Amino acid sequence: MNTILLAALVAWIMAQAVKVIFGFIRYGKEDRSRVMWRIIWAGGMPSVHSSVITSVVITILHTTGVESAIFGLAAIISLVVIYDRGRMYSIYNTFQKRYPDFAAEIQGDPILKDLVGHRLSEIIAGIVIGAVSGMVIIL
Repeated sequence: MNTILLAALVAWIMAQAVKVIFGFIRYGKEDRSRVMWRIIWAGGMPSVHSSVITSVVITILHTTGVESAIFGLAAIISLVVIYDRGRMYSIYNTFQKRYPDFAAEIQGDPILKDLVGHRLSEIIAGIVIGAVSGMVIIL
């Protein structure tokens, strides 16, 4: 089996499982109606984008080495993906300040709130999950 694809799949499953658990911790029993949304969707805690791309980079690093072109490409793509998801959240915060009425509506809708990028803590959690899943696959 392709270890890079396997690492990405394992990272995705781990991050989505943590997302469901975190949803129950944060919102309690009322989150039951959103379990399928949390399993499918990539927003919220932790960042699935960061998790998947980190596991891919670690697996490529282990498979091809630090001097390979594919590792360089994967590292650059990971930085772009992670930066983009964090930047979206920064733009959202600016938008909230300029349009407080619309921001209040977004805050009241957990699904819309998941669409606005990731906080730094969500990105870091995703990176950790991705690193762990990548290491599990290569060991």
